[in-house]
Amino acid sequence: MSDQDHNPILQRHFVTVRGQFGTRQVHYRRGGQGPAVLLLHQSPQSSREMESIIDAWGSRFTLIAPDAPGYGFSQPLLNSGQPLQAASIDDFAAATLEFADALGLPRFGVYGFHTGASIGVALAQGFPERVAAVAANGLVILTEEELAAILREYLPPFVPCWDGSHLAWLWARLREQTIFFPWHEHRATTRMDFDMPPADRLQQGLQEFLAAGDYYHVAYGAAFSGHAERRLPALTVPVLVTASARDPLAGHLARIEKRSATVQIAPASDAGDAVNRAFAHLGEHAGNVPASHSAPPSAEPTASEYRGAPGQQVRFVRTACRSTNARRTVILLHAVGSSAAALGSLACTLADHAEVLAVDLPGHGASDPARSDDGGAVASTARQLAAALLPLSAANSAAAPAGHSVSILGVGNSAPVAIELARQLRARHHIEASIVLLDPPAWSAADIKAWLQHGLPALTPVWSGGHLLEAWHMVRDSRLFKPWFRRERGGIRHDEPDLDDHRIQLEVRDLLRSCGTWQALLRDALGYPGVSGESPGLRVIRQDEAPGNWAEILAPSSAPNQPAS
Repeated sequence: MSDQDHNPILQRHFVTVRGQFGTRQVHYRRGGQGPAVLLLHQSPQSSREMESIIDAWGSRFTLIAPDAPGYGFSQPLLNSGQPLQAASIDDFAAATLEFADALGLPRFGVYGFHTGASIGVALAQGFPERVAAVAANGLVILTEEELAAILREYLPPFVPCWDGSHLAWLWARLREQTIFFPWHEHRATTRMDFDMPPADRLQQGLQEFLAAGDYYHVAYGAAFSGHAERRLPALTVPVLVTASARDPLAGHLARIEKRSATVQIAPASDAGDAVNRAFAHLGEHAGNVPASHSAPPSAEPTASEYRGAPGQQVRFVRTACRSTNARRTVILLHAVGSSAAALGSLACTLADHAEVLAVDLPGHGASDPARSDDGGAVASTARQLAAALLPLSAANSAAAPAGHSVSILGVGNSAPVAIELARQLRARHHIEASIVLLDPPAWSAADIKAWLQHGLPALTPVWSGGHLLEAWHMVRDSRLFKPWFRRERGGIRHDEPDLDDHRIQLEVRDLLRSCGTWQALLRDALGYPGVSGESPGLRVIRQDEAPGNWAEILAPSSAPNQPAS
């Protein structure tokens, strides 16, 4: 199950964790009811891979699946405000306990897969009073020679390259990882008995890898170096160690020579059998039933939060206003195919004058997809945003501070969404929102025709990985030509090009993450009427007009704001 599928018992959250690894946010999935069980994923994946477990086990347990620090949408472990570049499995166990503390979980079970299994065993050793039981599915146990080889070869740096060749390497590595273990050792004895996954499955793994970036190696390396076999003899917590017969770590079960009486070794016939054994084990040793509520909103100056119904949740990055006198909220919409993360600097600037809610549009970033195409992609996107923004109705209530205003700031080609959102807020929530469009496109009929013909590539995953170079050069060319597909003299951009490899990489990551959604939304936006500065309550500005003028730009007009018609 992917982020694009709707699990009716599953909700996504962020929680702020404060502890020995700094102040950081953890993204997690939660569903089900009953005793608490933490679901810990493998590297370099995220809690997305635990959605099927939440679906299958939800009638028996409250299942809480965090993205490990630095993976998915969780922030990394910090030291003096900077990401740790090396950490032990005990560090990840301690960080997991900090997460449990933030959620108020006194005692819980743990199901861990691969890296998650190693973290689970470390939790059982370090914090036995908190852990009811552990089911470790695929526990790595390496000889010193194997460990040295893996640390030397398995985890090379992942650094963007100007020509996009790092993406070709990554795709090949993901393919190789399904053929050999370790992936870099090409021998008959290391060949695995698996079908090559289809391209869309490889694409899911690639997106998880891109989310972690070069940080991907941190938890990986911690698990490989964790020496689980040295921990098992001292455990007092009920622990099940299992692995599917075709799991490359199944052979590691025989390497367990010593263990305490509370540790069971149970080889499984297949993946389903391993999961079923884990379910039964955790059911026999249940933890506490947690409180039904999730963590409170973060009090940090900048923090992510989810709003909206399950399956239609929208991620907002909220930045508190630094002015005590300001009575404004700005809803900040990124360009189609991007994410709120791309607007961090702008949000920080706007926070001098207003509270800022930077949105991941539905189907982008960490938001769920739009659930319906009724009325077109622009309208369905705006409806989902309006529903998620329901708490903003307090800004227009009798109890709200006098003069509180709401502005929608649409960047680039998100202009139609900004206009439609203003309509939705007025119609559904009686919120009068002014509209500011920053550098909206001025598409002629010829421009629209060209965009429809050339500007919306499907970027469908193909077995060779060729779609990745297409995405890379599409983003890079957008900094050299306007529009990106007009690669001729008349399309040359004469401003100083921003060809920073890391920034291009982040843009490519966002584009691939929103694939399918951004094409439909931009196609609908191309035909949307009313993107002009002539409508009441709407202001169009250029980027060079904005610096130093945001207080004036965001000031509410004296007349009631009207969405553009």
